[in-house]
Amino acid sequence: MAVKKSTKKVAQTVITEDKFYTISAANGKIVEVADYNTDNGAKIQLWDNANAEWQQWGFVRAGEGVYRIKNRFTGKMMDLDCSGVTDGTRVHQWEGANASSQLWIVEPLNDGRCKIKSNLAGKCLDVVGMNTDNGAALQIWTDVGGDNQLWTIEEVTRKPKTSAKAKAAKAKAEEAVETAASAEAAAPVETAPVETAAPAETAAAPVETAAAPAEAAPAKKPARRACKPKTAAAPKKAPVKKAEKAPAKKATKKAAAKKTEE
Repeated sequence: MAVKKSTKKVAQTVITEDKFYTISAANGKIVEVADYNTDNGAKIQLWDNANAEWQQWGFVRAGEGVYRIKNRFTGKMMDLDCSGVTDGTRVHQWEGANASSQLWIVEPLNDGRCKIKSNLAGKCLDVVGMNTDNGAALQIWTDVGGDNQLWTIEEVTRKPKTSAKAKAAKAKAEEAVETAASAEAAAPVETAPVETAAPAETAAAPVETAAAPAEAAPAKKPARRACKPKTAAAPKKAPVKKAEKAPAKKATKKAAAKKTEE
């Protein structure tokens, strides 16, 4: 006699934006940011549930059934490496951006589990090599309906633990970000003198040009100022030529007078 399998539907966790959740694989291990790393590009992997903040995720609604999945500890999003869409593209974390590589579709199943698919690639969140060990990396892969592509999303109800080492690492990372931001803000100040130097030299030219008409009669239009020094230079040469000819004439008269005396 054939035994009918139960088709009873298991209730899904209702996702809301003001709460945090764990994302569990079929073997009970949960999705986390490796080594509570706060850097862009940090690995996302499976690990035993330690009720730690870097193992918990917020779902930021971006559409009907579409979310950005944000790590509680690092504040960064689950993201596709280099916006890849091929099988085997690794999943890592990255700062929030208006990018399709950070959009995920949650597709509920009847047994309380769900598939998490990339909105960009249309492929499932998947465990590399169907690995079940701590440290197993995540990727996207074509939907094959395997257990390594099925996930359970559960609300966090206990107060999370954060080790002193993790807090120190996070504080150091935040300090580095603030320092980098300050350096970027200071950069324009350093380059500003160079940018203003060129206009200063350009501005100097009109001053030199204005000096020439200052010796001549003042004029209202700049175009005329430039012309007056050139026309004023011609009369200065004329007297020099006359001065050279004058002595020649006087010498001729003296020579004539000597001839007359003789």
